[in-house]
Amino acid sequence: MRMALVVALAVGVVLALGGISLAADDAAKPITGTAGCAKCSFKGEACGAAVKVGDVVYTLKASDKASDDTKKMIKDFAGAAKTTEVSIKGTIKEKTIIADEITKVEKKA
Repeated sequence: MRMALVVALAVGVVLALGGISLAADDAAKPITGTAGCAKCSFKGEACGAAVKVGDVVYTLKASDKASDDTKKMIKDFAGAAKTTEVSIKGTIKEKTIIADEITKVEKKA
């Protein structure tokens, strides 16, 4: 009986620690890509802020908790012919990235 209790507790601890490590892996990783205008930079149908990640172009929107600087940067991407390398903290929902924070990525020379 005592051995069964020790084994059950040990399994519980292993599962709990495994769950914690899995939760840490689910933390949002920065999304890196090239930001610009969907139409002017990426030959889309309409002007608007967009980010190209790999071969996929996502529309870009600010989340409710985005800072004013992030909202301004997203607004500036609409109609921009030049692209900017960015790192985004946010989530992808369907073909849209909902950004909490955007930072420009400095290119190494």
